[in-house]
Order: sequence, then C-alpha cells, then structure tokens
Amino acid sequence: MSLSRVARSAGVSTSTVSRYVRGELKVSPATARRIDQALADDGRPAADRSRAVTTIGLVVPSLANPYFSALADAVVDAAAEDGIEVFTALTGSSALRERNSVERLAQVQNLGGIVYLGMHGTNEAFTGRVGEELPVVLLDEYVIADGTRISQVTADSFGGAYQATAHLAGLGHRIIAHVGGPRGLETAEQREAGFRAAMADHSLEVDDRLVLRGSYTADFGTNFFAHVSSVEPAPTAVFCASDIAAIGVLEAARQARIGVPDELSIIGCDGIAFGDWTSPQLTSVAQPTQMLARQAVDELIHVATGGTPTPHTLPMTLRVRASTAPPAGARARDASADR
Repeated sequence: MSLSRVARSAGVSTSTVSRYVRGELKVSPATARRIDQALADDGRPAADRSRAVTTIGLVVPSLANPYFSALADAVVDAAAEDGIEVFTALTGSSALRERNSVERLAQVQNLGGIVYLGMHGTNEAFTGRVGEELPVVLLDEYVIADGTRISQVTADSFGGAYQATAHLAGLGHRIIAHVGGPRGLETAEQREAGFRAAMADHSLEVDDRLVLRGSYTADFGTNFFAHVSSVEPAPTAVFCASDIAAIGVLEAARQARIGVPDELSIIGCDGIAFGDWTSPQLTSVAQPTQMLARQAVDELIHVATGGTPTPHTLPMTLRVRASTAPPAGARARDASADR
C-alpha cells in the first residue's frame, strides 16, 4: 500500500490516511468512503486496518556521508508517520558487516521487514528466510537478489547524470570530465552511462583520461587535479557522481586557486543540503530523498501485507546554482558579440 497514493486519491493528507488505517482517527462517513475506496483500489482490503508492521530494520553504510544520513533520517520519519519503530544498523560500507547486519536484524522478533541501503552489488544474507519470508526493500543501490519478497526503490541515476551533463553541454562546455563512483555499483555504472549518452547526443567526444572512478568521498574528489593535470586540452567542466566528491573537487580548486565557475564548472549528484553552504553554492541533480524514503516504507508495508513486490524508479531534479557557468571562451565571445 502507498499511503501517499491513497491520500491523493481520497483527497486527504497522508497522516489522515495513516491514522485512519490504524483506527486512531474518526472521519466523516463521506471521507471514510473515499479512503476505503482508495484503499481498495490500491490493492489492500479496506476492512483490514490491523497494523501488520510495527518494527522494521534499516541497514545504512555510514552516517558520515550526508546523503546517507539524510536518507536514513527520512526513512525513520516516514516510518514514524505510520507508527513503525526502526532498528538501525551501520555497516561502514563493509560487505561482511552488511551481511552480518541483515542476519542479525532477521532474528529480531516480529520484525516486519528490512529497508536496505547497501554499498555492494551482492549480499549473501539474501537467501533462505530473508527475501522469502521476510520482506526486503533495496533502497537507492541495486543488489543482486532474487527473493520473492524483495523489492527495489531507487532514483533514476542514468537520467540524473544525463541531465547534469546536458546542462554543462548546454552552457557551451566541450571538454567535460567525469568523477564517477565505485566500480561494481550499478548506480555508478548508470551515472557514467548517462554521462556518456549525453556527451554523444551533444556530439562531444569523451576523453577516457578524464573519466575517473573511485569512492563516493570528498577525499577522492580532492585528488581530481592530480589525475587530470597532464591532460590536454584541460577540462572546463566536471560532472561528479556524488555531491560529496564534488565538494572535494571544489576544495581542491580553492587550494589550487582555480576559479569556480570562471575556470572550471562543477556539478554534483544527490542534492545534499551541504551544497547550499559551499562557496560557490553547488549545482546538482538532486535525489528525491523524502519521496524515496516514503516509497520505501510504503513498499515494505505493501509486501509485508501480501502485495506483490513492485520496483519504483523516481526522477532526479536539476538544481542550478553558482558552481556552473558558460566557459570563459564562450563568455568572451558573447561579450564581443554584444559590443
């Protein structure tokens, strides 16, 4: 069941539907009929208002990365709207700890399911009971898992990367670098694919010396100039597959006294709040964090109450701020034309 979808259909707020389903709110007969009908249309019998899910597990790589901390907060908030308690496990992006966390959470009595944010393409814990008896929603990152009660909620990484690169190309940049994510992560692969597709569609060549892959960290971003300093012609713009890496590139540019965006335009991916506080403010393709979290909790409830797992891919949104601008040569040509 999607509470937000039911609420839209019934013409009421999500919290009204949530409290009504739990039997905590009395509404007018007309409103009750609309909610009941919306619930029925959404695939859950209206008469079944028992709270089938009271606790869920949440597996998170790290709270040091602002994107993961924001997404984890959003999941906890979305669950709280439905009266659900969340047990959280931090893995430090370790494959072993990811497996152990899932196995430990699966032992929690009356656990309704697991929302899983992984940093690896596989997890051996998704066998047997986990994913067959215990529902799992893979949030953000793709993981190879074939359990009959495993679903997926993610953002359109390909489309977001395409938007970011097309934005740079539209400004007039022709030599564009890409600071990508770890090898083996599907989101990182899709972001590189979106970058390459946008370059091709704008008749731009990709210089593979300017395509770097590494961790979603600021430290990786700060090494950008060390990797590309010998490449000619030098890039005038860079698309980073994460905001935290883009912030690393921003800091490296500051230390090297390279003007942003005068000499180098930088665009990130995720839309973390910290990008509002950088100087200049960071242009980014933002993930719909609140919507992802709400959809993940709704999907987990849907599967836990007998629904068929349904994958969801949500769009990213381009947020243009001060870290991108036309390249210096294009600005000079425009100024000359104006005269």
